[in-house]
Amino acid sequence: MNKNNIPKSLRPLTWGLKWDSLNLEEDKEDIIVNVVNEGTLDQWKWLIGTYGKDTIHAVLERRLASEFHPESRNLAKVLFSLNSFHYARGGVN
Repeated sequence: MNKNNIPKSLRPLTWGLKWDSLNLEEDKEDIIVNVVNEGTLDQWKWLIGTYGKDTIHAVLERRLASEFHPESRNLAKVLFSLNSFHYARGGVN
């Protein structure tokens, strides 16, 4: 994976990251969280095509529920077969 595969449409979603050094693998978790939270349907399709549902599932199940908008969290649960998100660090639901 290289930077050339990152669509420019993701730039507004990755405002907290340095665009010129954005790396698909190293910044994977931030990219996934930001696209799930704020992305369009086309950006979600890119995300799934780039990382695959299993990788996205693995990233999301480690994240806190509070990191996501309720609507995004609910859609992600359905699309990525998540039982629930964590509500506290350390995996306590």
